[in-house]
Amino acid sequence: MSQKNPLHIPSPFQAQVDMTPAQKEQEYVHNVYQVIAPHFSATRYKPWPVVEEFLKTMPPGFVGADVGCGNGKYIGVNPSLFMVGSDRSSNLISICAERGHEAMVCDGLALPYRPQFFDFAISIAVIHHFISPERRIAAIEEILRVVRVGGRVLIFVWALEQTGKRDFDKDVQDVFVPWAMPKKSEPKKEKSKSRPQGIKKKDRKKALANDVETAAESMSQLAIQSDSAKDSEDQPVAQGMPVESAPMAQPVEASDTTQPAEEKEIVNPAPSQSAGPVFNRYYHLFQKGELEDLVLQTKKASIVQQGYDRDNWWCILEKTSN
Repeated sequence: MSQKNPLHIPSPFQAQVDMTPAQKEQEYVHNVYQVIAPHFSATRYKPWPVVEEFLKTMPPGFVGADVGCGNGKYIGVNPSLFMVGSDRSSNLISICAERGHEAMVCDGLALPYRPQFFDFAISIAVIHHFISPERRIAAIEEILRVVRVGGRVLIFVWALEQTGKRDFDKDVQDVFVPWAMPKKSEPKKEKSKSRPQGIKKKDRKKALANDVETAAESMSQLAIQSDSAKDSEDQPVAQGMPVESAPMAQPVEASDTTQPAEEKEIVNPAPSQSAGPVFNRYYHLFQKGELEDLVLQTKKASIVQQGYDRDNWWCILEKTSN
């Protein structure tokens, strides 16, 4: 039997009891993605078919929002549309800007857009990072607020009932999912057809790498390591496991049958002392029907289509009222 990749072994979510939901998200979501942004971006390069089809069926000239756009890989899928991206990570937004995309740093619970401004919106692998049902509903409502009545929204969230290679405990929905950084945090030049060839901002890249290195040092408490203060005997946190990461320069495209929840994280399953730090990201794993239930609780949208793809539950909803 082959040894499981430590990156595919989640652990139950643990946080200080006196932290607010917003503080937990800041600590275990936003701070982490700020640090791993270049490495994360290097593994996010191929549009998922369901999202691509949704965007390509939008009429020419439609205006759309990508809420939680990451590195902006979906913003240019259909050049006949005008799309605006948003994300909490300024480092990911800098990557979007380098690619020539319109994107801004903002909070998913307080989007800086006028009501009913957009014809459609997408939220891909974002809602599962909100810490409570109330905040997840609020995030959906905020997306609906900025979409016109009759407009459609596509949402993807990680599934509890995953069939990929992550070994999730089906009784635990709130988990830490580890991310291994390469030993050198400075990103190598990314090979991507979607990047405009005329944009060369070496100074910005150098500054971004310096920011990431500084942030990584200040966030050492998030790195996966043995934490005796938590004193969890029956549920040991998956910390202290060095994991070797493959080079970022030439990502290997994953097949549909092996691709986990977002895209295949390009890592070597053999542990190695040459690995960099590993960070915990908070996820809420959605049960079948849970996403649709949250949408219906808003009383502002109906479910048009739903399904399961790449270890995610997804649904397309149509806004019915303000």
